[in-house]
Amino acid sequence: MSRFLFFALVVLIISCKEAVQTATSLAKVSEKPVLVADEGRYFTLDKDAVSIYLPETFKKYSISEYEYEVKKLNDSINDPFVSLFINLRDNVKGNFYLLYDKENYSFCAVNTLQYFDFGRQDAKYMLAMIRKSQQDSSGPDIFFEKITAKYSATDDVKIFKSVFKISNFDETRFNYRHIYIMSTKKNQTFQFIFNTPFEIDFDPFIRRMKI
Repeated sequence: MSRFLFFALVVLIISCKEAVQTATSLAKVSEKPVLVADEGRYFTLDKDAVSIYLPETFKKYSISEYEYEVKKLNDSINDPFVSLFINLRDNVKGNFYLLYDKENYSFCAVNTLQYFDFGRQDAKYMLAMIRKSQQDSSGPDIFFEKITAKYSATDDVKIFKSVFKISNFDETRFNYRHIYIMSTKKNQTFQFIFNTPFEIDFDPFIRRMKI
């Protein structure tokens, strides 16, 4: 794996401060929902001939459709995630897909990336690059905490996962950023970015991806 290539691929240019405020203002979740892997459904990534499995509350959206839904919730908010999606769509050399759960104000942004192989020995470096991109976009009053980072592999796919909690210092506002980098035996690489107002384990859904 080219380390310079990986650094160029992880494009997460977004103000974490604005994202935390927006997620808190729009999310109307009284308690963390229970996600059951058997209650999800498949979504086809049309341009890549693969299917991903997500909670059934997610639906495919264009960026303009997402922005319209957010404006319906609160038309005074200029949602910073729109900039993130446009950045991923326009600056990463691969296909972009957006899936949005408007019930829980959560999204899954998927990019196909130029293929690169990686192993367990690369995980520490990958985490450092992701952490740097997140911290560089944070404001001075934002607390940035790594929840987990791990590498796993099967005969079919290699996965690097990292989860971060982003909050203000008194923790009255926060959200969670889940980032998965996956490379398959078919020489495909995917980047998944989940953002939720609560901590959720997406691993059972990721493992059901049809590649």
